[in-house]
Amino acid sequence: MEYLWQVDEDDKPVGKVERNKAHAYHILHRAGIVFLLKGDEVYLTARSPTKRIFPSCYEASANFHVAYGESYEEAAKRKAKEELGLELELKMVGKFRHSDGPEEQWVGVFVGKHPGGEITLDDREAVSGRFYSVDEVREIIAMRKVAPWLRDGWKLAEPILCRSG
Repeated sequence: MEYLWQVDEDDKPVGKVERNKAHAYHILHRAGIVFLLKGDEVYLTARSPTKRIFPSCYEASANFHVAYGESYEEAAKRKAKEELGLELELKMVGKFRHSDGPEEQWVGVFVGKHPGGEITLDDREAVSGRFYSVDEVREIIAMRKVAPWLRDGWKLAEPILCRSG
């Protein structure tokens, strides 16, 4: 059984909640996304068609729920390793409140530079992935074939990319 942080409207922990219960009853919890950068490009993935919500949509490089007892940062590093096969140095660039049933969550947004080496996708999560230019990411998001947390998280990550690129 997987437990997540249950949080209040200010992202303050109030206890733990079973992941399935959080989704079934729209209980506010913590999640996050990671944007993997290589130069001025961003790695996006395509969600597996077997995913219950937003199947086959584009999303960030890695996406996660924060397990109970874990920090946003610990969860981001864990999921980057699990979903991309990479150990990353990550920087949190902000967080936002996301409400799009069944998800009621605070989402931490992280960026990290590709350290080199092969990206190994977790095929339960994503069927493909590749690096895109900032303009291509903007175009993908405008098409609206994206998980909503990609669209909202991009608003926090894009200024970082444009400033560093």
